[in-house]
Amino acid sequence: MIVPELVDSGRDDLWLVLPHLGAGGAQRVALIAARHFAGRGLKVKLVTLIPGHPVAHALPDGIPLLELGAPTHRSWWALGGHFTLAQCDKLIRLLFQLQLRWFAGWFQARVDPGARGLAMQLFRVGTEATAGFRFRQLRRQFRSQRPHRVLALLTRTNITCCCAAWDLPIHLVVSERNDPSLQLLPEVWQRVRPLAYLRADVVTANTAGVLTALESMGPWERLALLPNPLPGVPAPAVNSGTANAIGFISVARLVPQKGLDVLIAALPMLSGAAADWPVTLVGDGPERDRLKAQAQDLGVSDQLRCLGFRSDPERFLAAAAVFVLPSRFEGMPNALLEAMAAGLAVIVTDASPGPLEVVEPGVSGLVVPSDDPDALAAAMALLASDPERCRRMGAAARARIAALDWPQLEPLWRSILALS
Repeated sequence: MIVPELVDSGRDDLWLVLPHLGAGGAQRVALIAARHFAGRGLKVKLVTLIPGHPVAHALPDGIPLLELGAPTHRSWWALGGHFTLAQCDKLIRLLFQLQLRWFAGWFQARVDPGARGLAMQLFRVGTEATAGFRFRQLRRQFRSQRPHRVLALLTRTNITCCCAAWDLPIHLVVSERNDPSLQLLPEVWQRVRPLAYLRADVVTANTAGVLTALESMGPWERLALLPNPLPGVPAPAVNSGTANAIGFISVARLVPQKGLDVLIAALPMLSGAAADWPVTLVGDGPERDRLKAQAQDLGVSDQLRCLGFRSDPERFLAAAAVFVLPSRFEGMPNALLEAMAAGLAVIVTDASPGPLEVVEPGVSGLVVPSDDPDALAAAMALLASDPERCRRMGAAARARIAALDWPQLEPLWRSILALS
């Protein structure tokens, strides 16, 4: 394990590497961490791998952003121009998949940072085929700027960082944000992950459930829980905000993982007060048009408000009473934590253990089966019919989430990032 010194050598103390700074919980976590550690005098840099992606969040003052650019030349395996770059990428990916399928055990024993033999060379070729120009550009930046520490977030970014920093003196931490036993990735990424993660100084998860899934994937240098930080939220003012609020809200990317189609399917089944409560969706994504069409077909468009992505979700949380997240799989969604910190009762599914680590059924929220609109509608109707129960659950949720404020989590983050 490489433990760098906290010295002013002109090199950055910490890089936080993500695919982009668009909407997403990992992006919010990275910005919270960047702002926090920069405020304590560290030289922090944000790095993104997808050029031109819209930035959805306000960047912290004084923290530079390095956006890796688009490729401007053909790959070296383009074979004299006889194949397009896409065809060559596809060919190498196929060969690499076959290579890993038949020689996984042989690779596991021979792929290590100090190796220079055939296994290591094949691994490098396969890595470039999998991560492409992002790998090459990131490795170039690692070699030229030599950051002391790197925290990578999200699986493909984690793999790319591991391979780019393979033999470089960088303290590397990777963060898994979803349950790998449920998350579907292309086969080549699934097979590369346990090999690439051998380079990480610390492999982390943001929930105990994800940590358990990672334990079965390989022998890591260090495996650790790294909870999402959540800076303290001021207490709601008396007679304002959630104290008198009504309505359901979900803050999420509009993707199948979040199960928002299940939420819309539940709306025609609502009864009592719940049938009159507005339902607000805050977020954007590829499922937007399909979800709007579903609401139109079910005749619930008037009850549903689709606001798109908003950089200030706390404003809309304060106007609602119940947060609904009918996910099909999760790690630890930051939107859920923010809703609990805002004092909302919550409804989550039993699909992944992450949310169940903070939501105590019947105390701080309700838990329903995944992909079950009838059960979801019943839970929504129950809470809407009992405002006092909503308030009690919201207060319990807020108390539970206080343990994720920075004073409690900073020692752990510093230990994992080798900052202490």
